[in-house]
Amino acid sequence: KVMAFGKGAQHAECVSRKLPGGMDWFFSEQLPSGAIGPGTSAVFILDEMMAAAFPFTLLDKDILVFIHDVNQTLEAYPAGLSLVRMNAWPGFFGGPLLELSARDDIRPKADAFLDTLGWDRSWVPDIPGMIRPRVLSMIINEACFALGESVSTRAEIDTAMKLGTNYPFGPFEWAARIGP
Repeated sequence: KVMAFGKGAQHAECVSRKLPGGMDWFFSEQLPSGAIGPGTSAVFILDEMMAAAFPFTLLDKDILVFIHDVNQTLEAYPAGLSLVRMNAWPGFFGGPLLELSARDDIRPKADAFLDTLGWDRSWVPDIPGMIRPRVLSMIINEACFALGESVSTRAEIDTAMKLGTNYPFGPFEWAARIGP
């Protein structure tokens, strides 16, 4: 079983990521209240607020934990966990490629698990912001500057970015999805 903890729309992104035969998602909008033991292959914490309050002491230390946190590095979390940091902003977790960061000793275990699922990934340095969130944030900020300077309207800027760069969403659409 693969557990996922998140809110509303994150459930749809989980379901969009198909699991191979014999594996099922267990999705909850509530933090666990009891131990998560050996019957669980991996835990995905898709919500930043849940990540901050997650009871890591309830986890078996051998369970892979994928945690959505683009702001803090792995040092912010308890030692001794099989922890993988990821970008699970809306539109990213359900996309074709996961952006991940982990200690060198955890990567082979995570790679083996993700290979079993058939999921593509990119390992990035354990830095605040990761890579794609930093780039997207800069694009959103520049779009806000352009709007503030009356270069164009929100809708026109979104359309220009979608048509000009083949982005699935314009910068203001992304901002609405990921929040401030």
